[in-house]
Amino acid sequence: MRVANIIEEGRIGGPQIRNLMLASALKKKNVEITLIFPKENKKDLKKQCDLLNVKYLSLSLRTIKRSFLGFIIYLFLFPFEVIKLTWILKKKKYDVVHVSGGSLHTKGIFAAKLAGIKVLWELNDTYAPKIIKNIFSLVSNLANGFIFASERTKKYYSKLIPSKKKNFLIQSPVNTRLFSPHAKLNTDNFFKNKKIRNKIIIGTVGNINPNKDHATLIKTAAKLSSYEKKIEFIIVGPIYKSQKEYFYNLLKLIKNNKIFNIHFIGPRTDIRPILKKVDIYICSSNNESSPLSVWEAMAMENAVVSTDVGDIKKFIKTGKTGYIVKIGDTENLAKNIIKLIKSPKLRKKFGSSSRKIVRKKLNLDLCAYYHQKAYQNM
Repeated sequence: MRVANIIEEGRIGGPQIRNLMLASALKKKNVEITLIFPKENKKDLKKQCDLLNVKYLSLSLRTIKRSFLGFIIYLFLFPFEVIKLTWILKKKKYDVVHVSGGSLHTKGIFAAKLAGIKVLWELNDTYAPKIIKNIFSLVSNLANGFIFASERTKKYYSKLIPSKKKNFLIQSPVNTRLFSPHAKLNTDNFFKNKKIRNKIIIGTVGNINPNKDHATLIKTAAKLSSYEKKIEFIIVGPIYKSQKEYFYNLLKLIKNNKIFNIHFIGPRTDIRPILKKVDIYICSSNNESSPLSVWEAMAMENAVVSTDVGDIKKFIKTGKTGYIVKIGDTENLAKNIIKLIKSPKLRKKFGSSSRKIVRKKLNLDLCAYYHQKAYQNM
């Protein structure tokens, strides 16, 4: 079976990593996936495709921009890029088209229908502006089926999708053989700093953007000033041009609160050496579906404190395998972090239980199996 997996964003994030892992795992099941993504910001994604021996096509696909001019250019080029995609899909004779990236990405939907190929639309968010929801509601009938990354995503979009459409719920997967606390990994250079050694590391991973709500994490750190000599906060992830202003506002917030133990350490190709050193993992997001970074932290036996986003509650039971707080609740984030700072045994207990959950319910082989079944159903 040959599948074209189209995503209109070249920058690496959760959806791109999910697609890479899926394409690599499905090779064993005689499913050949070709990732199709824009030339813009392709460098890291292309590198990962080469490392994993995953087929890909990098095309001139315009990514929608926040600016008015960028939006106009996107609309102008839209029909030409759909025609280009249609021609490629016909020429390559794919069996199924898988459109990733959420409700905003529709070029692959139109191209698949014009090419006469069955198409699955993957949805992996729990919020979209009203205009996008309205467009999605009109276009959704063109898809032959849907993949939901979480129960919350399914609930969010269910009223906008024709009831007779096939649908599949498949969480973001983790390769638990790679993401293992027992893996032999070289220590990340960041931890060679003498000031960091022997301290409790509190970490978070993700692109620097408002959805991750780093401001809540910073305000929580301010409440933990009495533990400043014992703990260090690290924030891992790229800072893209579109988020520079947001990043500078975060730096101002840190300065205004006189916090000296928060470090932005940029992106990492391999996040495992970081997670191996993390004692407490924080997810302060205000919008997630199936947060891959959290599942990876759990696989590495990190104790997790998270806001109540996406399907977190499905896999973390507060007080038993981790802690869950309301979105923006800095008070309880701080209180639960303190509990874990004070108790290495509790951190170990939560971490061990979390890995067992990921191995049983969120492993890559299971996700690949569900995708194979979804493609066959088309």
